[in-house]
Amino acid sequence: YFDESGKVKWPSQVINYTTKTQFLFRIQKGFLDINDPDVNKYIKPEDIRIPFRNIVYIGDSDTDIPCMRLVNMNGGHSIGVYNPETKEKEIDAQIQNLKRDTNRIRYFAPADYSKDSELDILIKEIINKTASYEILEKRFISNHSEANSFIKPC
Repeated sequence: YFDESGKVKWPSQVINYTTKTQFLFRIQKGFLDINDPDVNKYIKPEDIRIPFRNIVYIGDSDTDIPCMRLVNMNGGHSIGVYNPETKEKEIDAQIQNLKRDTNRIRYFAPADYSKDSELDILIKEIINKTASYEILEKRFISNHSEANSFIKPC
């Protein structure tokens, strides 16, 4: 919540590690209102707002494992970030444990969000891959629809 001058007054909503995955489904389906019960409604794949394959999840601890795993299992990308100043400890303690199980994390990089950082370059590579895949996916759907139009019902 914000005060009259636009300063943060209090968090409007707290999300803990158990509700993070719920929010990924809300983002995927486009039901962002916490009180919207339609989040559990079936959505046809072609009507999904943001497919998991187009989601990039950035996490820095064990509480992010369920989300990273969910995103990875559905074709998305998870990135483990670490403090570059304590690189050796962080990588050994957290990231390497996550990296060993490929269902948990796909990439790792220093938590440097500046332009041209390793993380910035990685995210841009993922975006380029995703854009290319979506072009091909649209072509596939178009070809599939066209092929189905030639099939005569029995």
